[in-house]
Amino acid sequence: MNIPSPLIGILQSKTGNTGSVERALRRLGISVRMVRTADEIAAVDGLIFPGAGAANAAMTDLRERGLVDVLRNYRRPFLGICLGMQLLFDSSEEGKTKCLGIIRGRVTELPENVMKPHMGWNRLDSGAYAYFVHSYVCEPADLRTVTMTVEHGGRICAAVRKANFLGLQWHPEKSGPVGDCYLLSFASLCR
Repeated sequence: MNIPSPLIGILQSKTGNTGSVERALRRLGISVRMVRTADEIAAVDGLIFPGAGAANAAMTDLRERGLVDVLRNYRRPFLGICLGMQLLFDSSEEGKTKCLGIIRGRVTELPENVMKPHMGWNRLDSGAYAYFVHSYVCEPADLRTVTMTVEHGGRICAAVRKANFLGLQWHPEKSGPVGDCYLLSFASLCR
């Protein structure tokens, strides 16, 4: 029996790096569609929110498009990448921004005593290497939501999960076989 491939939506925003995520998914044979509206989001089997840029600008964009409650109430698999993960939390120090509040906790700037941005390849606690580019770090209130960590001036959160919401601080679309495996696993959740 041939099981149809799920359709993954990539949330377009003024602050996203959507092109590289779209190319990675298409290369892996995953059906993908760019989405901007609540109706388009409702029509896909799972949603990826890739982010780059500032938290305040991203949240302003979501509010202006009426998507804050749409995302908060999303019940299918959701993957936030980099800024997309950070926006899952209550607040960010970056611009003193109120975020989506899906995962309790806050986003803080990396301390002064570490290289900023945290950029390049780094080893996850699983032993695999992944590609990072960020200056802010997530601090979940409930450590049980943390699924991966990485060492950068101390152990920091590299991935989270709460119900259907997943977040990666690293970039799967730039992380070679490890990233491909993660994206394929995410697509399998969307069936």
